[in-house]
Amino acid sequence: MRTIFTLLLLTFALGLQAIEPLSFNKHIRPILADRCFTCHGPDAAIRKAGLRLDLEQHATAELQETGNTAIVPGNLTASELIARITDPDQLM
Repeated sequence: MRTIFTLLLLTFALGLQAIEPLSFNKHIRPILADRCFTCHGPDAAIRKAGLRLDLEQHATAELQETGNTAIVPGNLTASELIARITDPDQLM
């Protein structure tokens, strides 16, 4: 499951074309909901690091506190989320 998650996020971040165009709400959000919303979902009271991943405009926005952006469509190396799920020292 982690491999599928990583591949979908990589495809989204790189802006690659799949069989059908990737949609944040249809393809990415359900995976994030399953894995990430506990700490980065719509509930502001439990949200960690000010990062909200349930809405595309938040997931792709620069965080004021750090300047990092979780998902940068079309730029894999700038997508902090990719680093966090692939670097063993930063795993979420």
